[in-house]
Amino acid sequence: MTTALSPARTAGPAPMPTAAPGPGGPSLASARPDPADLDPRRALRELARWRADGRDAARFPYRAVLGHYRAVGKNAVAAELLTALRAVEPAVPAPAEPARAAARLLRDWLPQVVDGARGDYDSYLGTPVYASLARAGAEARTDVVITALLADLVAIEAATLAAAPAGRARTRAALRALTAATGLVSGGPGPAPQLADDDPAELVRACAEAVTAARQAVPSSVLHAVELTLTPTTRCHDEQMFIRVIQIFEAVFAAVARSIAAATEAVAEGRGERARELLADATRQVAGTSGVFRVLTTMPKDAFAVIRANTDGRSAVQSTSYRTVEQTAPELYRTLLRSPVEEGELSSVMRELDEAWGAMKRTHWGITMKVIGQVRGTGGTAGASYLREAAEARLFPALA
Repeated sequence: MTTALSPARTAGPAPMPTAAPGPGGPSLASARPDPADLDPRRALRELARWRADGRDAARFPYRAVLGHYRAVGKNAVAAELLTALRAVEPAVPAPAEPARAAARLLRDWLPQVVDGARGDYDSYLGTPVYASLARAGAEARTDVVITALLADLVAIEAATLAAAPAGRARTRAALRALTAATGLVSGGPGPAPQLADDDPAELVRACAEAVTAARQAVPSSVLHAVELTLTPTTRCHDEQMFIRVIQIFEAVFAAVARSIAAATEAVAEGRGERARELLADATRQVAGTSGVFRVLTTMPKDAFAVIRANTDGRSAVQSTSYRTVEQTAPELYRTLLRSPVEEGELSSVMRELDEAWGAMKRTHWGITMKVIGQVRGTGGTAGASYLREAAEARLFPALA
């Protein structure tokens, strides 16, 4: 599909869209870029300097590379920069943990920027980066990662709103979702923002305060990972929101998969109360996606058409975590039948998780019908019809 927002298929940026930045138009990074970001030569020079200086992963020129990617869109990145990035190999790190962590982050991040036409769902989202964060332990728990992702989304939307006053509905929805998420991280709900209906400046101010508070509650390692994993394929503003939203959903899927696996182990060991706690937390994570869905409903149909045309092969149907949830939930029930834990101890919380999971899938289906109708979805899936069939599948059919 060819539109004003479609990226070029050769090196260099697509023609500048005529629309103002914001929903349905170009991103602020592409509409009003740093001129040096449009040309790959700055990134190439900094890469060459990095190699000459010893290939220290902690000093990798992420900013220069990401500046070019966001100005032109990943599908239009200069071929010579792709070649240089594919040749990147950090030096063998020193024994100190910070050096090892920096090298691991660089190796986890590179697949996201060198995937080209071979990209898949994981490289689109930067899944390896978030998988490493999950292995890092408590400082990167799911609530923290989601808060960081929402803070970045709110910052992007607020900056765009300040430059071109439009998109208030999305900015408000994102701000509400961030306020709720920050409360989970900080230990209690924060005050709901009181905003004048027609004052973009007031909304921008409230967003700045919320973003600052959220980022203060998030470790720097998580904030850095979130910053690195926004590499849209196009210059479309809506794709930045779309990436952040599906990164949030992937974080939820991964957390639910871990909870089900741990609950299954707890049930096998006769620890019913622990299993109940794990499943209740999984239910909370799934139920919390409702606010994120409200952000997603602000995407114009034409914008999604551009994203769909430029993300072939990068479908959420490839999510390993989503499939793991659906495939391992029945094993939890079978384990319960063989364990000393009474079914009645867990049946109610299992039903709650099943209902929340099903409601999430039905909401996704409804939004898909609104945004794309019956056309094919990202990655060539059957779109709404595929999601409708998926929404009917239960996690624990024996409890239905």
